[in-house]
Amino acid sequence: MVHIKTWILFIRTIISYALSPKGSSKYSLAGKKLFLLTFRYPDKSKHSFGFFIKKYIEAITCKRINPDDVCHIYKSGDTFFYDNDSSIINEKARKEHIEYFLKQSINGSIWKDKLIGYFSLTDKLLQVIFETLLFILLLPLTVFVEYEGSLGMIFIEYVELVNLIKIIKKEEVKTLYYYSIYEKDSNISSIALQNRGVRVNKITSLTPLKFWNSIIIAADKLILCDMNQLDEVEEYKSTIQADVIEVWGPETIAGSAAHYLNGVKYDTNKDVIGFYSTAAYIRAMQGDVDHKNSARNEDLVKAYLAEYLEANPAKRLIVFPHPREKRVENKKLVEDHYCSFFNGLNYTIYDSHLSSSLCFDAVDLGLAMYSSVMYERVYFGFKCLMMPGEDGLELPGKALNYICAKSKEELFAKADLFSNLTVLEYFEKTGLKQSPFMSELLNNSNSK
Repeated sequence: MVHIKTWILFIRTIISYALSPKGSSKYSLAGKKLFLLTFRYPDKSKHSFGFFIKKYIEAITCKRINPDDVCHIYKSGDTFFYDNDSSIINEKARKEHIEYFLKQSINGSIWKDKLIGYFSLTDKLLQVIFETLLFILLLPLTVFVEYEGSLGMIFIEYVELVNLIKIIKKEEVKTLYYYSIYEKDSNISSIALQNRGVRVNKITSLTPLKFWNSIIIAADKLILCDMNQLDEVEEYKSTIQADVIEVWGPETIAGSAAHYLNGVKYDTNKDVIGFYSTAAYIRAMQGDVDHKNSARNEDLVKAYLAEYLEANPAKRLIVFPHPREKRVENKKLVEDHYCSFFNGLNYTIYDSHLSSSLCFDAVDLGLAMYSSVMYERVYFGFKCLMMPGEDGLELPGKALNYICAKSKEELFAKADLFSNLTVLEYFEKTGLKQSPFMSELLNNSNSK
């Protein structure tokens, strides 16, 4: 029975971690990740006992699921992908990403954000029983754990995993490409899937593994999206356990590849800087979890950038807004926000429905506090510079740290240095690995 087996698995992983918090068994590591922070709740809820109670109530009062919302069938077959954002845009991007590298069609998709609920009245009854048993066992832990919010999310994760297994069984899925593996239940989910004989291929993102993916277990294949992650896999070999390692590329490559292959030119627009926003100030206003004081650090980068532009009037700035900033309701807020930093300077805000990843060659140097877009720029062979902040993120590896600045003086010095380097000189100076795609672009560019 799916409900009881899944319930036992949750208890086993939690007990394994409690008995061996530094252990390297798959059950201990899966249990450890269950207690870590997640983006699935606001910052104010991470230490909230009330949120713990709220999630239990939500789990036992959830509504009936429409199977057609949960699972999308593209064609007959047993190879699917799994992700947590069922929006049309994301579904298209994921499907294209897999098919770009597999060179074949995917058969269907399963959506985590649609799995909260029940398929039948029997399911509903079993959910109430096993969630209540889970509540009894987890309640004492609220006294000891660091994040009651993460503990409360286990009630939701239990429901999602039960329903995922039911879909897997119904559609006879044999191979699952697993996205958004930063979610804290990704490891316990992959254990359950492998126990059912499903081949699990986990896909990272462009973000360094050390931040959200330093614990990856139960992966038949681990697919990396960035060449520099190979070094991290070796560094975290005790907590990253995969049978096969393979390197693909950015998740958005299918939509960008043709654009660059059809005529990219390096080392153009030499006096143009691009600022890539994470919308940290909007996230803070909306109460999202603020890791490493991101809002304050990003505002500091903007202030330093304004000083740099004032000292270098020949430079021009293009601000590339985050998708949150592109929402119609935020238009005035965004304009006022950037005006408060760059008023009187030579700057524009990128205003197009096209993704910023389609115009990397519009700027010579990309600048950000910290953004996955920077890794995408590097993959395609474009220069970038980051400043995560003194209390911000410490990037893995010598090369990635070299393209970061830790002070205003270092930011100015590296902006000058990188601006004066060609793309090839930049990669040689920083030690960043060239992707196969970049090598192809260079060959195409040199042949024209």
